[in-house]
Amino acid sequence: MTAIATETTIKKGIGIHSKLPTGYDTIQINSGVIHHSEHTGSQVNFEHFSFVPLYIDEAYIPKRDWRPLETTEKRIITAAGELKDHNNIYLGALPERAKQLIQEINFSTCRGREHVMQRFGEEKELTLALNIELNNFLQTISNNKPFHLHCITANLPNVEMVACDITRLPEDFTIPEKKYMGMHNDGTQFMTLHTTYKHGNRICINLGAQTRYFLYINLSMIQVHNMLKEVTDISKVDVYNVAETFFKHFPDYPVIRMEQKPGDYYIAPTDNCFHDGSTLGNTELDINMVYFGNFTH
Repeated sequence: MTAIATETTIKKGIGIHSKLPTGYDTIQINSGVIHHSEHTGSQVNFEHFSFVPLYIDEAYIPKRDWRPLETTEKRIITAAGELKDHNNIYLGALPERAKQLIQEINFSTCRGREHVMQRFGEEKELTLALNIELNNFLQTISNNKPFHLHCITANLPNVEMVACDITRLPEDFTIPEKKYMGMHNDGTQFMTLHTTYKHGNRICINLGAQTRYFLYINLSMIQVHNMLKEVTDISKVDVYNVAETFFKHFPDYPVIRMEQKPGDYYIAPTDNCFHDGSTLGNTELDINMVYFGNFTH
């Protein structure tokens, strides 16, 4: 039987630096996670889809007891000291011209990623103008380092956790057969828990018409490593099983949830922290654009 540690108080770790007008007022916190087998899933009804999302065996889902931050919690999660790409979450809004171009391209009729890409193709002049605006903006926050477009994604509405693992499915899988990952860290075989901080971060821009959410746990992988070595054999923990191992031992460590309104972005070191996105409560397609680089405000 797995021993559960009593770690419920949030620690100082990966902080949040907000340039949004709302500041930290719309950021919420909860009391931890539960295994997906104990979780009542959200019903997805969109177009011809009607299903409850599936999860990989080791998935853990944030509890839904979200509440505003207390004063002491707000102080703990507010970024302080030197702002680097690996130890901070940055929240902000695109320049107005970029937001206007997104509205003019108009994704309101899109029902899937293929429709999103079709809209970009149909509006070539607007797409080119948006690309120029985004590149000019990203150059101002890229620390003079290269960046590149990683992906454009389209998630269904009312999906509690958006990241999914399709590598375990046959090539002809259907959308309801997708298996979502729950709270997770990114990473590859080229990383260890002590080197994830070296691999930059990503910016995720909300191109959709509704507010989505970014959720994360404010611990770096080194902090996670140090907590786990007090309760288990750390030699068996790597970037692939660290999330499952951590949540088994520390299910009560709180998750932080941030609103991402249309035209807003977050910047996060997703190799270096547990995280996911969420469209819970939404009714329209969730569209976002992700760049990889070394971004700071």
